[in-house]
Parts: sequence; structure tokens; C-alpha cells
Amino acid sequence: MTYQEYCEATKHVPISDELEFFPSYFWPHPTTLSLADLVSVGNSGLSVVKVPETAINKFGRAVPVAYIARRAFAGNQTVTDIILPASIKSLPAGAFAGCTNLRNITIPRSVKTIPEKTFEGCTRLVNVFYEGTPEEWDAVRIVRDRHVVEFGDCIPGTPVNTIVSERRDHIPGNEPLFAANIHFRCPLTGGAAPDFRITLGGKDVTGLFRTEPLCTENGT
Repeated sequence: MTYQEYCEATKHVPISDELEFFPSYFWPHPTTLSLADLVSVGNSGLSVVKVPETAINKFGRAVPVAYIARRAFAGNQTVTDIILPASIKSLPAGAFAGCTNLRNITIPRSVKTIPEKTFEGCTRLVNVFYEGTPEEWDAVRIVRDRHVVEFGDCIPGTPVNTIVSERRDHIPGNEPLFAANIHFRCPLTGGAAPDFRITLGGKDVTGLFRTEPLCTENGT
């Protein structure tokens, strides 16, 4: 199935009314909350979930949907297709873990890392529709191992510790990606979410505020 055929087959699927969003940042000016975080797909039972490019925040402003909360899809055994827009900036660890019937997913080029166990249990994954080129996909860091170094005593006369053990531990969970078909140059809808800056008196103070999407234990 090509991406064009996939779009034709899914174009009439509606966006679920049960999708829930939450502001992605602790923002100093709440009326201008600029990004949204998808925190739940609800209990609609839809097999195809289309994530919109924008969501309406509580102040009535349309803002880009830039993030997915850690538990938004995890364990969903109904969904077969997840259609992400180009506005998504990154994926959390374990984002689709337990989606045992997931077969097709779109991934924007803005995703630079696929964290550990993102696709754990997605044994039926068939197609990944990727917005970028083969070279961009090859540059995506797909986490599948961890470099572990154990140090011993300090070498006398130096600030260096002896290496007792060094290894790479395998991290299971992203194997389905290596068995799936990867389709390139898929023109996903929407554009990249804005790279916002916070200034105060002409000085960039972005780093003084929380700059990670909100994601608690229950996914909100």
C-alpha cells in the first residue's frame, strides 16, 4: 500500500470527539498557551485515530498539537492505525506500548529520537509512513541498547578510574520498526510547531521556565 492509497482509504475517518488535550507547558502568559499535549484518546473504540494538527485551548485559541503524553495510547488494543500530523515534535518512551493490533502509523520528520520501548508489543506493525527522506530516517536514533560502564578504584596519581566492566545492554521494545515497511517522503498535514522563545526586558529567559511537555504518572 502506498501513502496515497492509505490517505484515500482513511480520508473519511473522523477525528474522535473524545481526544483530550492539555497545555504542554507551564506558561507565564496563560491566555497565549502555544502548544497542546494529547493526553487521552478516550473510550471511543475507534480503530483509526487521527490526531489533529491543532486543538482549541481553554481560551478559545487554536494551538498546534505538539506532544503525546506517555499513557495516551499505551495498552490500547483496539487501535489499528495512528495518523500523526507534522506538528508532533517528539514521542515519549513507551508511546505505543501494548498496541497489539497497531498496523499503520505516520511519523513526522520532526521526530529525531524513538525512545526505548516505544513500540513494545506492536507485533502486527506493517507500515510506517515517514514524512522525511531515507537519509533523515537513518539519522533517527532508535533506542535499542544502553551503554553501561562500571568503574573501580582510581588509578594512583591520576583522576581516572579503572574500568571494571563495559557492555551494551539490549533494550527490547522497538523491534517491530525493523520488521515494518518504511515509506518515505509522505506529505503529512500541517507544519512544525513553533519554536517559541520567552523574553523579558529584551533578554531570552526561556530556560527559566519548564520546557518539557507535561506528563504525569496518569498521562496528564
